[in-house]
Amino acid sequence: MKQKNKLPEFADENELAQWVETHDTSDFMDELDEVNDELSVIKTRFSTKPLDVRLRTEHLEAIEELAFRRGMPYQTLIQRWLLEKLSQEAPDLMPK
Repeated sequence: MKQKNKLPEFADENELAQWVETHDTSDFMDELDEVNDELSVIKTRFSTKPLDVRLRTEHLEAIEELAFRRGMPYQTLIQRWLLEKLSQEAPDLMPK
């Protein structure tokens, strides 16, 4: 008879999320709580414009590598950096 696995303890939700991505949770179904909450999803769509920016190849490669390490597209990382800098330098210009 197969011995039941015990669900590990996690320090935070990020650690749990990483574990769930790499493990089969079907072995732990008896330990998980059933959730019956209704979720409502609000879709927000902001208008965007394409932007063409010239970067040195090695700079873009470094940004792409960092984005890969963080598990996000490099365009998202660049966008976050730009918004972060804008909010620091000119918070009054940030859209509400």
